[in-house]
Amino acid sequence: MFGVWRTRDGDTLHAGGAFQFERLHVRVMPWRVVLAASALGAYVVGLLLYLPAEAAIGGEREAIGTVWNGETALEPGFALGWSLDPVQTVASLTPSGDVKVRGPGTALAADVSWRSNAVMLRRADGVASLRLANALAPALPFACDGEATFRAADLAVGGGRVGTGLLRAGPANCQGAGLSTATPPLVGEARSDVEGSTMTLRAVQSGELARARLAREGTISVTVTPIGATLLPGVAAGTIDIQP
Repeated sequence: MFGVWRTRDGDTLHAGGAFQFERLHVRVMPWRVVLAASALGAYVVGLLLYLPAEAAIGGEREAIGTVWNGETALEPGFALGWSLDPVQTVASLTPSGDVKVRGPGTALAADVSWRSNAVMLRRADGVASLRLANALAPALPFACDGEATFRAADLAVGGGRVGTGLLRAGPANCQGAGLSTATPPLVGEARSDVEGSTMTLRAVQSGELARARLAREGTISVTVTPIGATLLPGVAAGTIDIQP
């Protein structure tokens, strides 16, 4: 790649037995170019391998480790850790690997791929505190104490692939807007398709409480039913559309 052609004298034994000088063209690899290219390559590889974890999550959160293997805090009291698979990541040109969420009453594990407009949960399962919902969506007007189990297969949050997810929660106590309510056992169902993903939350005995739809272009539609408004404090019945 970096070779240059140089000329030197040489000799050749011809059929008649006489030696005759001729011009030979030899390709020479300048050693300085080789050293410089090797040093640059090593620098780039080292930069990619040891790039700080903050580069993966932005400057809003503190993190430890690298973009390949790191962890960041999720308030209140949870931690999100990841370990990317170099082969999968390079082959698919998207960050891919294992993700774990730990904290009080929480132990979740997932095989995840991140895309520009979607998060693919190829496999996910574990238990979680309902407080984790506030860590993932700080704008929620209420917080609940309780535990839930979750599992998913090929679920694309944001769309692009057909998949499913299921959440089951036991009775919980919720507080918000100066109110306190006791919720019955809840079931959350998630489904993804080519155009987006949908999440529904319902009480086992009462019916649907809320429904949310995230389209591939980033549009979010959230609907709270009258039953949901009575069980989720600080939430009013109705539909809200959020544009990207």
